[in-house]
Amino acid sequence: MSSPMGQSSYLRRCLALFAKVTEIRYGKRQRLEEVERKVESLLAARAELSEVVHAIYNNPYFDAGVFGPLHGERIEDDLKRTADGRWRSLADEELIKILYRSFGQIEPVSVVMRFIFPKRFGIISYPVAALVGVRPSPRATATYEAYYKSLREIGGSHGIERAADVDMALWALQIGVLDKLLPAAQREPLENEYNRDRRLRQLATRNLTKRLFAQTSKLDVAEALLDSDPALAGQIAGIEFEQLVSSRVRGRGGKGVERPVSVACCRGRDEGLGGLIGRFAPSDMRKELHNARQVRNRAVHCPPRCVAKEDVRNLINVARRIQDLMG
Repeated sequence: MSSPMGQSSYLRRCLALFAKVTEIRYGKRQRLEEVERKVESLLAARAELSEVVHAIYNNPYFDAGVFGPLHGERIEDDLKRTADGRWRSLADEELIKILYRSFGQIEPVSVVMRFIFPKRFGIISYPVAALVGVRPSPRATATYEAYYKSLREIGGSHGIERAADVDMALWALQIGVLDKLLPAAQREPLENEYNRDRRLRQLATRNLTKRLFAQTSKLDVAEALLDSDPALAGQIAGIEFEQLVSSRVRGRGGKGVERPVSVACCRGRDEGLGGLIGRFAPSDMRKELHNARQVRNRAVHCPPRCVAKEDVRNLINVARRIQDLMG
């Protein structure tokens, strides 16, 4: 589903400003469309991957070297050995892995993928990655996967077909508009529309939180938020507390559990958190569990001012005790 026409058109206007912003930023206009034409002609001629890479890196219209050096003939020779003759039949993910093994960096890999498959890929860069909330992961190829999937999602919601065009539009937005390289008369209307672009901000938030919770336990996140936002900390800790109590009682919690999980519970026919606590083992924890449940309820259902930091800290501590019981 496309977003309102205004939001789609503001990213298209950013895309139209891309070349101008590159000129301001680098002192030279980058003409990526000329590189695309060259690559298209090579692909039509059934050129090998090493030839395509050479053409991208030796094109006068685009300085690919800013995303990582080619290292002379070494990478081209490596690609001739590992990819030439079969690269066209490879899945995208496999081709990315081969390129990554040759380059040793994900940025130049993204450059190559962007020019070979502009509909599906873009060039990963810090300004755009920050804008869409993609942070580095232990596997660089996974970082790039999150990046190009984000480009495709934005394109789908804003009516822009090619991931490469989304990438250029977002780069111009960040560098030209948000970093204020463009004149105020050009950038301010675009910045206003960006500030109303809820879908883009939601995507960035989702990427950030997904990465955060992949690296950090929910209780650690809640504890980190105690000083700045006790109510939000209580909501996060409350969800984890409820899940821990449920797992403990229903048979996924190690020693002292009372019954196995039933399909009915998963369908919402549950007696509620209070009922689960009433069957929690060891029973001498039930009083503090009920106190923690009340903190959880205030955090979820009441205004933020009703949630005290020390109460949330106790909720977190009780949840950690349940974790320790479960081993």
